[in-house]
Amino acid sequence: MIKKILDRILWLPGMYQLYSFKENSKEMDLIYNQSDLNKKYYDSIKKIGDNELEHQIGRLTNFSNIISKCKKIDGDFIEFGSWKGFSLLWIAYLMERNAIFGKKLFGIDGFIGLPYSDGVFKKGLFSDTSLRICRKNVLKNKHLYQRTKKNIVIEKFLYKDKQPIVDLIKKYKVKKFSFIHIDCDVCQSAEEIFRILIDGKLISDRGYVLFDDYGWNSGMKYTVDNFIDTMGKDWKITVHSKTRFTKNFQFTKKK
Repeated sequence: MIKKILDRILWLPGMYQLYSFKENSKEMDLIYNQSDLNKKYYDSIKKIGDNELEHQIGRLTNFSNIISKCKKIDGDFIEFGSWKGFSLLWIAYLMERNAIFGKKLFGIDGFIGLPYSDGVFKKGLFSDTSLRICRKNVLKNKHLYQRTKKNIVIEKFLYKDKQPIVDLIKKYKVKKFSFIHIDCDVCQSAEEIFRILIDGKLISDRGYVLFDDYGWNSGMKYTVDNFIDTMGKDWKITVHSKTRFTKNFQFTKKK
């Protein structure tokens, strides 16, 4: 019934999970099958009209492809906007499948819901979470090896707190990131994250920046495109992959 109501009123990425992972519920599940993360399957499910399935299979397929490439390049992993930990869990799981055990994975979120309104995304949305819930869903999850869990850092920050975030990263002796997933929903948060990455010099000389909300009716596309254009003088930036809702870029530092 909830799914039907949401279909009729409004669909936002992850909204069905909003009702799936309550604080005292069972352990968070991966839900989707890794064997389905391929272009052929993604192209076939786009035709059935299930936005959530299309969004998740599409972005996870691209996660899988990009993470496999990151195995051979310098840089750690970070996600801005971890909410309850679902995409962070998948990133960690796909790192395992590629035998990536020597890189850190950070999950950064304010855990207060959206701090601003932007288009279809309203202030306070996705507030039904906490640092404790996210850590539990990821760090106590049966789908991850203990060795992987030891490399995961989940912390609470607002993205305007640039220096404390940079200090946290340096504390773990991480210099740069080759995999950066930005799932912050609103353009003002994206601007703050870009400032963290640029001022902190945190993007690897070769790396990938993934935007979860690029295709939505908000200011995200304009903000991302503006920063991409500005950074073009120092970086060669190309589109690696995209879906109806997401867009992912490859960054290569110009010499």
